Amino acid sequence: MPTAASPAPNAPSSWSDVPLPAHPAAVLKFGGSSVGSPASFSTVVDVVSDAVADGPIVVVASALARVTRQLSSGLEAFTTHHHDPGVVDDLVSTLRDRHLDHAAAALGPSFLDAYRLMLDEHLSRLRTVFDRVRNEGFSPALRDAVLATGEQMSVPILTLALRDAGHAAPHCDATKLMVTDDAFGGANVHLRDTADRVRRWYADLGTSDVPVVAGFIGATRSGTVTTLGFEGSDYSAALFTAMLGAGSLTRFTDVDGLYTADPNTDENAERLDRIDMEEAYARTESGALGMHPKTLRPLVHAGIPMQVRSILDPSVPGTCILPSGADVTDLIPRVPDAA
Repeated sequence: MPTAASPAPNAPSSWSDVPLPAHPAAVLKFGGSSVGSPASFSTVVDVVSDAVADGPIVVVASALARVTRQLSSGLEAFTTHHHDPGVVDDLVSTLRDRHLDHAAAALGPSFLDAYRLMLDEHLSRLRTVFDRVRNEGFSPALRDAVLATGEQMSVPILTLALRDAGHAAPHCDATKLMVTDDAFGGANVHLRDTADRVRRWYADLGTSDVPVVAGFIGATRSGTVTTLGFEGSDYSAALFTAMLGAGSLTRFTDVDGLYTADPNTDENAERLDRIDMEEAYARTESGALGMHPKTLRPLVHAGIPMQVRSILDPSVPGTCILPSGADVTDLIPRVPDAA
């Protein structure tokens, strides 16, 4: 794996003294659009299954597409309509139906039964949070607890689907790993505490395990659930990549790479085949590449390459984001036709 040209004061190597017996070959991040339909979800399982042939993989996953928005809208409706219990009933029913439909398409009968129990537990906790909103009033902390439910409902489907496909996929809880402050809605990660926890967690996994961790969410040192802000799953994935010394990060989405502008609104937008990490870093910090503004910070300091690929057609190369000294051959999944 390539290393940064010169060590930075906040480089990942300085975050933790916890040793790792081995490092993952790659971290694969799947956003809401990647896990948002049964068809694309099936592709996710296939992509992960293929990638493990090149070494140990860590998976970071988001909530199903539009679920976070549903949760936010439901909370807003609840607080502005005099705590109408019908709002919660409708929200829970809609979420349960969608996630069960999704799971039924992805899982065999025994795994589906296991998921149904997990889902009902998370939805019961969601109702409890709404009860607290009614009794205590709205707070940013309670909003984060509501929003985090999206990832907590989606990750078990992927974990069980990987088990159904024959992989050893342990249940993982991101709130036990990602340590943050209490800036709810856009929490700041305590890097050293998080790196220590992440490395101890990974060191305890089996060599053939394929862990799936929720992006976007974390918790304070006291255990209060937090979220990292819009597109926070990208940042979560980058932190896991750097803290574990993974060989690369791949972000799967519904477009075939990074563009100079939004291809849906600008006909002159051009796809970038490759981009220098420093240039991508500057663009991301200014919000120009559609990722969490902190996403590339850990990768820049660690000198770890990244790629953006389409889950709709994983055979398309996408965009490679390469630090100095890195090559496309460092990326997993392998770049098609790469030398």
